[in-house]
Amino acid sequence: MRIGEAHLCMLILTVALVALLMSGLVQAAGGGDIVSVTAIAETLPEGQKVTAIAIEYLEPIAAEAVSMSVFSVAGRSITRCYVNSSGDKGDVKPEGNYVILELGIDPIPGSPVGGTLLYANGLNERLPIHLSIVQKVNITTLAGNTILPGGFTNTAERNLRVDGVFEAHSYTNPVDGTVLNYRLFVPKNHVGEPLPLVVFLHGAGEKGDNNIVQLLANPSALEWTTDAAQAKNPCIVLAPQCPPDTSWAINVGTEEMPVYESSVALRNVKLLVDQLITEHRIDTARIYGTGLSMGSMGTLMMALENPTLHAALLTICGASVYPDEQVAGIVEKPIWAIIASDDMPRLVEGVRTLIPQLERLGGTVSRSVGDGAWNGFLRGEAANAQALAQIADAKARNANILYSEYIAGTVIPSGHWSWMAAYSTDAIREWVFSQRADEPYQPE
Repeated sequence: MRIGEAHLCMLILTVALVALLMSGLVQAAGGGDIVSVTAIAETLPEGQKVTAIAIEYLEPIAAEAVSMSVFSVAGRSITRCYVNSSGDKGDVKPEGNYVILELGIDPIPGSPVGGTLLYANGLNERLPIHLSIVQKVNITTLAGNTILPGGFTNTAERNLRVDGVFEAHSYTNPVDGTVLNYRLFVPKNHVGEPLPLVVFLHGAGEKGDNNIVQLLANPSALEWTTDAAQAKNPCIVLAPQCPPDTSWAINVGTEEMPVYESSVALRNVKLLVDQLITEHRIDTARIYGTGLSMGSMGTLMMALENPTLHAALLTICGASVYPDEQVAGIVEKPIWAIIASDDMPRLVEGVRTLIPQLERLGGTVSRSVGDGAWNGFLRGEAANAQALAQIADAKARNANILYSEYIAGTVIPSGHWSWMAAYSTDAIREWVFSQRADEPYQPE
C-alpha cells in the first residue's frame, strides 16, 4: 500500500469513528456505551419545547457520578441532572442506566428558546429536533467501567402530553374520497356511562397534513385530557387537522357581502363525529364544540348548519358575520364566547356583532366587558374566580349566552392569544360539562 493510500485509509477510519461517536453508538472503555438519546418535549402554552434529554447508558450509574457540569447542550442551559431506570423526566433515583438532563426554557409566551415549531407563511411547521450534547469528562459506572467523553445527538424524541395520549387516525369520505387527518383521545379502561365528546378545532396556523401540529402549537386540546381534568370530567376528545389549502369555514359570497358555509374539511368533521358515535360509547346529549380563531369560526359554522349537534359551544377569539336565518337556530343553545378587546379588529367586530344578534333573536346574554372585563394575566384560582362570577351572573339572569372580553394589554405576546388563559381555566371547562342537550343528537 502506497503512503498516499495509507493516509487516505486513516482519514476514512477517523471520519467513520467520529461519525459513530456523534451517533452515540461508540462503545466506550469497559462496555459503557450509549444505547439511546431521547429528546423529551412538552406542549407548553407558548408551543412545543424540548424540556429534557434522557441518555440511556448500557450500565447503571450512581447519582453522585454525574452532575450538570459533566454535560453541555449547545444553545441550552442545563437546570437539573439526575439518574433513574425509567427514562422519565422527574423520576429521581439513587442509581439507574438513564441520565436525565432537564433544560431551561424561557417562560415568556412567544420565546423561541427550545421551541420545535417555525411559524412561516401563516403555518406552524414542525422542525426536526437535533440536539448537540457533549459528555465532557469520564463517567464511572456502578460496575467500575469507564464511559469516555464524547459528543452525540438525539436518536429519538417523545412528547409527554401527546405520545400515547392522542392516537393518530384518518377519515376517508366514502363519497368523494377526501381525507381528514385527526387525533383522538379516549380514556383508557373507562367503565360506566357513555362519555361526552369534545370536538376541538384548531386555528389557521395549525393547518397542514402532518396530523400533529394541532396538538403542538398550544395545549388547548390537551387541557381536556390532563389527569386532573379527566378525574373530574372523563371525556373523549377529537382534534382534527384542517388541510393546508382550505379553512374550516369558507366564504362563498363576496368580500363585500360574505356568505359562509362549511368547507369539505368541516363537513368531514361532522361525518367523522357521526362515525365515532357508532364506534365509541358517546353520550350524544353531551357533544361539545370548541375552537380558537379559525377553529372558533369553524365551530360556529358547524353549529349553524347542524343546530342539534352540540349541547354547548365554547368559542375563543373568532366569529364572522352570519344572516339571521342561520343564527336563529342556535339562540337557545348554551354559548360562551371569549375574546381579548385588543384582538384583531375583524375578529372583535365579528364577535361583537354576533352577541347582540343572538340577543336580538331571543337569546339572553351575560357580559363581562368594559369595567367588568377579565384580566388575562390571571391563572389558577384567580382566573376561576373571574369565570365563576360570570357563571353566577348568567344564572341570576337565566342567561344561556356568556360573553367575556379580556382587558387590552393583558393577553401576551399578542391580543390574539386569549386561548392560553381561557382553556387553562377550570371553571370554563366545568361550565361546558354542566350543559346537556334536551334531546340527544341523532346522527344522520
